[in-house]
Amino acid sequence: MPSNNSQHPRFVLLDGLRGIAALFIIQRHAPSLLGDELPSSYLGVDLFFALSGFVLAHAYGAAIADQWISALAFMKMRLFRLYPLYGLALFLMTTFFITLWLSNVPTPLDDLHRPIDLQELAIALVTGLLFIPAPFSLTLNGALFLVHPAWSLFNELVANIVYGLWGARARTKHLLIVVAVSAVVLVFAAAEFGRLHAGFRWSEMHAGMARVFFSFFVGVLIYRLRSRLPKVQPLVAIGCLAFVILILAFPTPKPLKAYFDLFVVVFCWPGLLLVASRCVPDPVTGKISAFLGTASYAVYVLHVPLLAWTEHLLPHITDSRAIPYAGLVLMAAITAVSWYVTVHMDQPLQRWFKNRLRRPQVFRPISDSGSTR
Repeated sequence: MPSNNSQHPRFVLLDGLRGIAALFIIQRHAPSLLGDELPSSYLGVDLFFALSGFVLAHAYGAAIADQWISALAFMKMRLFRLYPLYGLALFLMTTFFITLWLSNVPTPLDDLHRPIDLQELAIALVTGLLFIPAPFSLTLNGALFLVHPAWSLFNELVANIVYGLWGARARTKHLLIVVAVSAVVLVFAAAEFGRLHAGFRWSEMHAGMARVFFSFFVGVLIYRLRSRLPKVQPLVAIGCLAFVILILAFPTPKPLKAYFDLFVVVFCWPGLLLVASRCVPDPVTGKISAFLGTASYAVYVLHVPLLAWTEHLLPHITDSRAIPYAGLVLMAAITAVSWYVTVHMDQPLQRWFKNRLRRPQVFRPISDSGSTR
């Protein structure tokens, strides 16, 4: 997820990588509009985690390590960074299911198309407001959150807590241990599920946590190592963006899926992040990346309710003759709406909250001790 700290320069190309990955997530969740899901598109979530670790280490790592920002203040900033747009998505999903219930229409987001259970909806709304998983998989959508992508946001918040309390001050060798242990769990999860598309149900929680802890702390480590690497030419930026598209659309045979997923998460995404973090794109690529990066979080968290409402209000949009053209138009519309909502609603709220957290009692040094890195 993008940083909310505007005092630090942006790694613009990383914004572009995140934005492209978000578009592939839309494609994955809109088969009735865009055709069959691309086989590796879910690996965009692991790229999100790695980018988040890098960006948060850049924006907050030194301040947390030097105790200018407490772990509590850091988590307040993370929650407020995620919550406004997540709250909007939660509202849209709740009203969507209530509308279906009033119309006596079963949920289209569950394979069994079961009727809307208001008691379950109430439980899911309460747990969703608290940003914690429901105690059971919801029949509403087969997930743990009303806003389905929120499973990854919850997992990332767990990693953020560990980073704020310990990771920002931890020595590199200790972070390597976390990464190594997570990699072992990833291997077992890939063998168990036949791929790394797991983590959004209680029975898969170990896989989801391994995905976030591995990629997030790899991102932190790459940030610490970035200055030792040479800068690369702007032309490489186009190659980085194309590489993400290639990986997320790659048609991997099912018997090789677990091996491919592990290779991408353990080697490809870290290597891509190493190169992209040392590349300043040309002006045109930079503007495209900045636009996609600005919209990316809203795209990720709002696309499911926007898709659901669109298909409910415009049922003919799923006509086979309109695929994939209507879906491509809708994808562009979701991206544009996400950019607008981010710039005109979310960013002003972020500035307001950040100004409140600049008060001396929040940002004063806790002690005179420096970083242990």
